[in-house]
Amino acid sequence: MLGGKANLTDIAAAIGLGQIKHLDEFTARRRDLARRYFKLFDRSLGCELPPEDFENSNWHMFQVLLPAGCDRSHFIAAMRERGIGIGVHYPAMHLFTLYRKLGYQAGDFPQAERVGASIVTLPLFPAMADGDVDRVCIAIRETLTMCIKE
Repeated sequence: MLGGKANLTDIAAAIGLGQIKHLDEFTARRRDLARRYFKLFDRSLGCELPPEDFENSNWHMFQVLLPAGCDRSHFIAAMRERGIGIGVHYPAMHLFTLYRKLGYQAGDFPQAERVGASIVTLPLFPAMADGDVDRVCIAIRETLTMCIKE
């Protein structure tokens, strides 16, 4: 199917099988870290945070939408300078070449485009220490404070 992806290497499968016995422990730790993000995140910065769902979400990612006017590439670079890696997931798929060839174009899904252009994924993995989340939140506050002033 064009645009679909459903593959898993043997190595990835072996790693997954080895980790599955730790799934409950990993999920609990990720939920603790997500709670810490919510507790420490400076909401006055204008970011949109994910729903605080600790019943259904396993918190495999913690994503925020940057405030309007904040250039994502500059934000990512500034965070990298502070030693913090920021990911980008879920771009607006209708803007990929395959979907453009199928007739989709910019403007067709403005919400997806807004989210796709401003979403960032914060570090979140079971081996993180609470202090790592603290450091990320401090760096975000410093970085966005500069971004908002520009």
